[in-house]
This record gives sequence, structure tokens and C-alpha cells, in this order.
Amino acid sequence: MSARTPDDGTVTIGPDAAEVTFRRPYATTPEDLWDAVTDPDRARRWLGALHGDLRVGGTYELRMGEDRPDADDVAHGEILGCEPPRVLELTWRFPGERESRVRATVEQDGDGAVLVLLHTALDAPAARGYGGGWHVFLDRLDDHCAGRPVRAWDELFAERRARYADAG
Repeated sequence: MSARTPDDGTVTIGPDAAEVTFRRPYATTPEDLWDAVTDPDRARRWLGALHGDLRVGGTYELRMGEDRPDADDVAHGEILGCEPPRVLELTWRFPGERESRVRATVEQDGDGAVLVLLHTALDAPAARGYGGGWHVFLDRLDDHCAGRPVRAWDELFAERRARYADAG
């Protein structure tokens, strides 16, 4: 396993389910961080094509590769909670996996903001993969918020995934 850094998340494996938690600081305001997470034009730059209605009871579709609804890497679900600019909670359905939940909370932190991401109700192998995957996406979000070129997924994933291979 690679050396851990302060930006690493935590994978917790329980008897019935696993979860992934990240607490990442960003050098921006909470409002700007919220906008980067929820605005489709901005999310496309670091996460993928975001389609849908981010209101309670609404549905979303996140196309993380090609912007096609029938692609292999499309997550979708229902919005369970949305309290701008602080909390977004949703169900997460990804092909070949059981339904899980994602909760993103934005907090003020001095002159910056913190994103707390909690992905729950995962199978253990999926949680280890999401550790690396969310790590890459949050690194890419940092690039976007800092105004740097957003690094490619393939440039980061293998190293980030290795950090979580033995987690839990």
C-alpha cells in the first residue's frame, strides 16, 4: 500500500456493509465549492456530465465517461436531501452494484471550505475501489477550484487506488 497523505480517505468495512469517508479542504468559499459540486457545467470539468434535478425527490444521472446514458460508467439515483449550499444526499446506483448512498456536506473552514463526502452501504470490494475513485475525483475538484488544469483520470487512478487496496 502507498504511503498515506492527509488527503486520503478512510474505508471502513463492517459485517454487512462498508463505507468510504473523505474530509478534504479547498481554497475557496463554501458557496463556490457547492457550485463546483452541483452546477452541471462545472461538474463536467472534474466529475462528469451531470443531468437531472437536484431537488429533494428529483433524479440525477452522472455520466463519468462518455456523455451517453447507455455507457458503462453511469451512476443514477434519487435526491434524498438538498440544502444549498451545505448538504446534498442521494442514492447511488451503478451497474453491477447494490444501491448505496452518498452524502456531501460543505463546511466553512477559516478562509476556505471543507467537503465531507460519505459513501455508505457499499460491498467491501466496491468500497476499496471507491476509495481510489473518490480520491481521484476530489483531487480533480481541487484542480478545478484552484484554477489549475484538471488532471486526467488515468494519470491518477492507479496510484490512488493502491492506497485503499488493503483498507478495512
